[in-house]
Amino acid sequence: MKKTAKLILSLVLPLSIILFGTVTYWRYVAVEDGPDEFLYGFPLPAICSGWHTSLSLQIFVSELVFNYLFYFTFLMLVIGLIDRYLKPITVKKYIKIGLYALAMVILLGYGFVFANPDHIFKTERDFNYQQTRSGFKFLWQPDEKMQ
Repeated sequence: MKKTAKLILSLVLPLSIILFGTVTYWRYVAVEDGPDEFLYGFPLPAICSGWHTSLSLQIFVSELVFNYLFYFTFLMLVIGLIDRYLKPITVKKYIKIGLYALAMVILLGYGFVFANPDHIFKTERDFNYQQTRSGFKFLWQPDEKMQ
């Protein structure tokens, strides 16, 4: 139990924050009774553009929390299986510090984004859509518009 807690704190938690903040799935969708839109999030769409003003977002909180728990659980399973069956994992202090520093930078970035008063926070997505195109992307990659 102590080994599991140590793995969670030293590796799983910062890696899940880093992956959650940098790797996502995008969907270009035709929204029912709305404009064509990009939805972001894996496995569930959790963020899209706000329709009330430019440069705003709609953030769906329950999907966002579910997505983070998905990343956390997946990494916990993978790291736990590797630690138990392949090779015991020991994390050096400088790697732990580096992972936490990167995770904190990503959390601060999300904090600044979510602090914008123009963003709308909803408990869940309240519109239907038809997906036309999709793919994975990293945070620094531009969106792929319809061709």
